[in-house]
Amino acid sequence: MGTATAIMSIMNSSRILARSSVWKDSKRLFSSSLVRRKALENWKRPSIEELGVPAESWQTVFAKNQSRFNIHLLGGVGFFGLTLLAAYNTVPTNNTPDFVHKTGFVTTMPKDEELLTAEAPTETESVDEVDVEEPVQVAEEPVSRGRQGT
Repeated sequence: MGTATAIMSIMNSSRILARSSVWKDSKRLFSSSLVRRKALENWKRPSIEELGVPAESWQTVFAKNQSRFNIHLLGGVGFFGLTLLAAYNTVPTNNTPDFVHKTGFVTTMPKDEELLTAEAPTETESVDEVDVEEPVQVAEEPVSRGRQGT
């Protein structure tokens, strides 16, 4: 008895939904041929006979358009170059700080020419030969570091 009642209530609710104005209004939104929803009165789709005949050759129109487009391209590239130049001259980049120039600190290695032309030190220290009192002895038996006698 419970399932029959549930089926009847579902059928009644679907009939009520089908008769309601909300359901009918939502159906209207899907159609596109309503007269009152048109943007223009007495509008019809244009036909091929209404299209105009070209007055000029397509080559001359194409050449004229390409020359105009090339002028725009050159103007844009030139303006971009001027913008880069102005930005390079005005925007401070991460340069070497001023105090480094004042102290004379240099971070580059000297070139080979600078090393060759640099004066040799006038006074050099000499190292006397040191006599070795005990020569190194070679061990004949290996030394084991583990437990002995196991």
